Amino acid sequence: MLANLLIGVVAVVPGLCIRWLATEHCNDAIGCEKDAYEPAPVMGYGAVLGGLFVLGMVLIVDVLMPRQEGWRLHRWLGMAVLVPVPFAVSQALGWV
Repeated sequence: MLANLLIGVVAVVPGLCIRWLATEHCNDAIGCEKDAYEPAPVMGYGAVLGGLFVLGMVLIVDVLMPRQEGWRLHRWLGMAVLVPVPFAVSQALGWV
């Protein structure tokens, strides 16, 4: 359970990158400003690399480790739902 929450803390970084790319990259009403494109490659790499890291950690913690140890898989997969909790809490509290 704690491992999934810690993965969720790391998942805040790609989550913020994806949110930036989806919302602040361009504005349909006024078009795209030149300054809006400047951090786009960094945000794109952050979203892809961070997302791959988080997915790898979820695979290790929630699939491979329980199978190796002989634990019940559905219990650990159910706890994988805890991964987005830190991002949702930080959004609700306005921290990010």
